[in-house]
Amino acid sequence: MKMSGITFVVYNPPRLGLPYLAVMISPNDKIVAVPFETPAEAENYNIESAAKTKRYAPVRSRE
Repeated sequence: MKMSGITFVVYNPPRLGLPYLAVMISPNDKIVAVPFETPAEAENYNIESAAKTKRYAPVRSRE
């Protein structure tokens, strides 16, 4: 999901026991990563974070 130059991504853990990461990357390369136990929690966090911004315009997923 992308909006206003901010990219929202959920990263799968590279191995068992590590968290999923909800990641936000801003145009000025500031990165915020928040850990979650499930991919759904991470995705919901990103959706809620995007909705709080003024210019929310989701881009379709590549899936």
